[in-house]
Amino acid sequence: MSKYICVFCDERKESDTAHLINGKIGICRHCFENLDKTAYASPYQGTEHIAFTMSPFEYTKSMRKVILDLKFSNCKAYAKLLADMMKNYLDSYDIWDTFDYIVPVPLHKKRLKERGYNQSELIAKEVAEYLKIPMRTDLLIRTKATKKQSSLVRTERVTNVQSAFKCTEKCDGKKILLFDDIYTTGNTAQSCARELANNGAEQICALTLAIHVQIKLPIIAY
Repeated sequence: MSKYICVFCDERKESDTAHLINGKIGICRHCFENLDKTAYASPYQGTEHIAFTMSPFEYTKSMRKVILDLKFSNCKAYAKLLADMMKNYLDSYDIWDTFDYIVPVPLHKKRLKERGYNQSELIAKEVAEYLKIPMRTDLLIRTKATKKQSSLVRTERVTNVQSAFKCTEKCDGKKILLFDDIYTTGNTAQSCARELANNGAEQICALTLAIHVQIKLPIIAY
C-alpha cells in the first residue's frame, strides 16, 4: 500500500487513511474531520462593494501552518489540496456560472519577485478550473508595496491597503468573484472591490479558503 505525508500533521500514513491525496502528499481523514468548519461556508453579508463572501474554514493554528508552508516554504503543491478541500462547499451552491471572471488578489511585483509566486493565485487557478470560470490575473494589479497586513493592528490595516490596487481595463457589467486565501478584517478585499466597482463591475463577491472567526458577519440567504 502506498504512503503519503499529511500536510496538516506531517505524519507519514497509509493511503487508506487519506481524505485527499495528491502524489506523495495529502490530508488524512483525522485532520480533515478535525478542521474547524465555519458558519461562513454559507454566503455571509458583504461590505460596501461586496455582495457576499464565502469562507468554508476557520483560520486556526493547523490551517495557519499549512497556509504559511504554501506561502513561504515553496510548498506549491499544497494549493491543489486546499482547493480540493473546498469542492464540497462549492458544490452546495448553484451560482458560480453567473460570474464572468475569478480574480485572485494580486501581490505587488516586489513581493512576487521575492516569493516567486502568488499563493492565492495558485489556489484560485484550481478553483477556477473546477468551477469553469475564466481566471484573470491581469485585470487587477497592486500598485502599492503595502506592509504585511498580519503585522499591523486593525486601524493600520485599513489605511495600509487604501488605493493599493488598480484595474488595467474597464470591466463594465462584469460579475467578478474575488479570491484570497484568508479573510481577516476584509480590508484587502474591500479595497480590491472598490477599484473593480469604480471601473464598472456590476457585482463583486469574495471567496476565501479561511476566515478569522472573530469576524462576526450575518449569514444571508443566497
